This record gives sequence, C-alpha cells and structure tokens, in this order.
Amino acid sequence: MTIGIALNDLLLLIFHLPEIDSTQFSSASTRLVIKNEEEVGEAIAETFRMGLVKRDDLLITTKLWNSDHGHVVEACKDSLKNLQLDYLDLYLVHFPITTKHTGRVDTTDSALETDGVLEVDTTISLESTWHSMEELVRSIGIRDCLAYSKVKPAVNQIETHSYFQPQSLVKFCQKHGICITAHTPLGGAVANTELLGTGLAEKYKKTVAQIVLRWGIQRDIVVIPKTSKLQRLEENFQVFDFELTKE
Repeated sequence: MTIGIALNDLLLLIFHLPEIDSTQFSSASTRLVIKNEEEVGEAIAETFRMGLVKRDDLLITTKLWNSDHGHVVEACKDSLKNLQLDYLDLYLVHFPITTKHTGRVDTTDSALETDGVLEVDTTISLESTWHSMEELVRSIGIRDCLAYSKVKPAVNQIETHSYFQPQSLVKFCQKHGICITAHTPLGGAVANTELLGTGLAEKYKKTVAQIVLRWGIQRDIVVIPKTSKLQRLEENFQVFDFELTKE
C-alpha cells in the first residue's frame, strides 16, 4: 500500500526537499484539496522545473465539486488548467449528490434556497455524472456505481481511523477491488493517545501517530495524513520499517 500527502504537505516539501529523502516523495501519491488547485499546480510545476520528480512519479488526484455534476468536462478541463497538467490519474466525485450549478466551475460555493437550505438539483443523476466521467481520466472514485458503471470505481475516499471503523464498507470495497483511501487516518492526536496510550509507541519505538498510520496500512488502506510541521511530515513517511503484530 502507499501513503499520500495532502496539499500543505506538498508545499512543505517544496521548501524543504533538500532535507528530505526524495525517494520517499517520488513514491508518494498526492491528494489535491478543493479550492487550492492553482497553488498545487505551481508547486508541482516547480518540482518539475527543479528536476526533482517526473510526472509519472506522481499520482495526481482532484475532485468534481457538488454543483458541477452537469458540467463534468468543463470542470475537469478547468482543474487541468489550474494544475498545469495534461491529464489526471484519479478524479473523485466529491459527494454523491448534485447541487444547483452556480454558473461557474471554478468555485466551491453552493447555491442556497431562500431559507438558507442547500439547493439540490434532482434533474441530474449520479449515473449520468459517472458516465460523463468515464470518458475523461485514468481512474474514477466513488461508491454506489457498480450497478451501471462501465468503468469500475477505482477508489472510495472516506473517513476511517481508530475511532471510526466502517468495516462493512471497507470490506465491500476491498471485495470488489476498490481501493479505500482514508482522508482522516489519524482521527486526532489526543484521541489516539487516549485510545492507545503510549505502550505500543514505546514497544515499537515509534510515535502514536506512526502506530495509527501503520495500523491503517496493514488494513490495506491508503492513508493520506496532513501536517504543517516538517518533523511530522518526515515521521509520516517512516512507517514502512516495522509491522504491528496481532497480539
């Protein structure tokens, strides 16, 4: 399995690459966060200019926003322009619900009813969204599409960590060859310390966060933690030199 990096991690890497083992970076997949595509595009372009990585070294992911389900091609092209890329490796449906289009694909604002409630567009089905996406990119990610999809979902990105374990969903996806990605794999540093204590960390000579990340990886889940601190970013990569026992 693999460990990915979030937007702020990528920008942190750009400023500190001389201090970090570049082989760890080039083997990492990158998660791009909605509303930050332009910054991410600049960061990726800089790594290419510096000769630190090649395009094939990265797995680039972005998402289709809720209000753009009826404008899939337009939204994808806008993302590619922002990211300064020719193609995406993975395109995720952010959420399997369609909200009214705002008139623009370069925003994550949501249309609201007069009473302030989110305005849902019931005229666009997830099935039609999926079929539009099937023609665009290498891999697509979302759940509940198996009944009508020509291209099987490649990834289901969900919240799962030591305090939240949707086992039935994880098992279902893995049974059908759909990769589970945990966008919040740590759940919370304080919470994990309360749950696990420091015993396992002392036993393996690792941090509590590294124990939790390793636990996720051993469940065959791709984990994409985020941090704003260089030390923790380096620690997040140091989870492949040990294995948790079943005891």
